[in-house]
Amino acid sequence: MAATKPGGQTLRERKKERARQEIYDAALALLAERPYEQVSVDDICERAQVGRASFFRFYGTKAGLLTEFNRRLTDLARTAIDQHPSSTQSEEEDGRKDERPGAIEQLGILQRTLAAYWASAGPGPRALALAFITEGSITMLTDSPGAIHEDLFRLVADIIEHGQTTGELSTRLTPAFAAWLLVTTLAAATCTWLTGQTTTDLHHLTGAALETLLTGLSLAPSRPSS
Repeated sequence: MAATKPGGQTLRERKKERARQEIYDAALALLAERPYEQVSVDDICERAQVGRASFFRFYGTKAGLLTEFNRRLTDLARTAIDQHPSSTQSEEEDGRKDERPGAIEQLGILQRTLAAYWASAGPGPRALALAFITEGSITMLTDSPGAIHEDLFRLVADIIEHGQTTGELSTRLTPAFAAWLLVTTLAAATCTWLTGQTTTDLHHLTGAALETLLTGLSLAPSRPSS
């Protein structure tokens, strides 16, 4: 039986996670140094000192690096929501109090986390995203939330389902479709900002996009603070 270290991971799992992190860090460092098309998988593996098999096992393609960026963003958003003081409470079926923030507030926290994360991102993640946009792969960023935005999509769908259950959000759309609509809209706003097509800062741009969507989704007059 493999030895388990503090944190519940075996030594093998910790080594795999370290290799995954080293590949990601190496890729972003290289993308900060030279254009996307001049960074190959071999370059990334050489910088990370791992074999090609490790890269393909963890990321599949260079697009997988952007998926990893979005996974980390989602983890930050989930943590911010969990740590936010509850502004509303609802009673669940078993009588327990649900002390999560309301769905609209949760979406506002997510939007602000997304904007702050991208605004503070280094040149590596921006270069990666811009490469997909300029190469005509914008559909990967907007049309396939179940792929490159999988974790974010699930989080948003859960928030919307919660809001529909408590009566805060309309049930006219399924949670999955509403999540697709919201994630793709925020992704499009981020792409617009990344490509310099707007002088509006990302926080206000994504906030306006979210508020516009909530005008049709919300049953209450309140809006997330900007």
